[in-house]
Amino acid sequence: MLRNPFTPAEIASAPDDFFGRVKELSEAKTSLVTGSVSIQGQIGIGKSSLMARTRLEMEGYDSNHTAMTVVAIAHKDIHSADELARAVLEDMIEIDERQTKATLKIGTLFQIGSNDIYRNFVAGRHTAVLLRLLEKEYMKQILAERELLIIAIDEADKCPIPIAQLIRQVTSKAQHHGMKGVRFLLAGVSPFYQEMLSEDPGIGRFIYKTITLLPMDYDDATQLIETKFRLAVDYAMRDGIKIHIDPSIILRIVALSGGHPHLLQLLGSYIIENENENPDGLLDAQDLTTSLRRICYEDRAQVYSSTLHKLDTAGQLRTFRRLISVAKPKFPTQISQSEALKVVDAKTLQWMFDNNIFTVESNGTYRLLDEFLRIRIMMDGSIEDNRWEQIEQRLLMGSWTLPYSKRVDQEEIE
Repeated sequence: MLRNPFTPAEIASAPDDFFGRVKELSEAKTSLVTGSVSIQGQIGIGKSSLMARTRLEMEGYDSNHTAMTVVAIAHKDIHSADELARAVLEDMIEIDERQTKATLKIGTLFQIGSNDIYRNFVAGRHTAVLLRLLEKEYMKQILAERELLIIAIDEADKCPIPIAQLIRQVTSKAQHHGMKGVRFLLAGVSPFYQEMLSEDPGIGRFIYKTITLLPMDYDDATQLIETKFRLAVDYAMRDGIKIHIDPSIILRIVALSGGHPHLLQLLGSYIIENENENPDGLLDAQDLTTSLRRICYEDRAQVYSSTLHKLDTAGQLRTFRRLISVAKPKFPTQISQSEALKVVDAKTLQWMFDNNIFTVESNGTYRLLDEFLRIRIMMDGSIEDNRWEQIEQRLLMGSWTLPYSKRVDQEEIE
């Protein structure tokens, strides 16, 4: 059985797992020196991985930084700054109720001497505890000559208002008391930052940089797929398994995923699994098409059904289909601004942007954020009309699976 090197369900931060994002990683590290940073984008685009990698390098891995970081995972049951502060504190301190004491878990381990901290924590006044820890007498021990304390909050879209409230209280107090070493690093699904601003417009001055993640570029996406398949082949050789890879499958995977990190990993993983279930010694377009069908109707079926339902209930499904119809017959899905405005108005386009259906590229072109949504619609139509074999054949021939880099000619895939 082939070993599967793809990790679609894991956060990538280790050197062997983290691909691309050179510019974004550099921006995050440079910006944290000056102020707080938010990372936003659609589901599966790599926000948590970029956060994890940023934390790792800010702590000193492969860099000259010496920050201390703590991380909290937000969730929908967090309704106040106090509840969010508790999630942060759980990564900072340990409470011993039998001895009524608190011990700091980060930096040099030491017992916190203030009875106020223990009493406030037990009483649920967690924001007060966090603010007390960030006073100079404790910050000196927490940082111990390190440059920053970075409070990282992942899944920020789950509770943007409590996050805005906590940032306001922590940052304001830090600045009033001349403490310059506290930063927030946030990651969440767009538009969580806009929701924070709606709650507190002044919060914008505390967030120095907002990084919006888009799909990986062609070179980085190709490197990811090639590296993972090379690992699979190496593993197979060690295990005495003969396996070959059709080179054209790499270009098709990159194009069909649109460079979306999770979809890249997911497609690669399913292709390996399909070969294990139906071994023929070759990873090819047949494995690809079978994997696409399984992903769209099994693994991510609920995601696409939910999105299609959302479009339908908002009265935008027909509009979405019109937009897709004017896109060029290749992947990834790109629509020129002029063509889009022929079939929809600006207000409708904004709705598509706000709901993470399309995004605007630097050249003004509109791009579909999840290519598999389009594939799912195509498959739905082919099943209804009993034309699945035609769709599958077009995938196998590569007639509309074209790479999205000008440096790659059409002849390389057709």
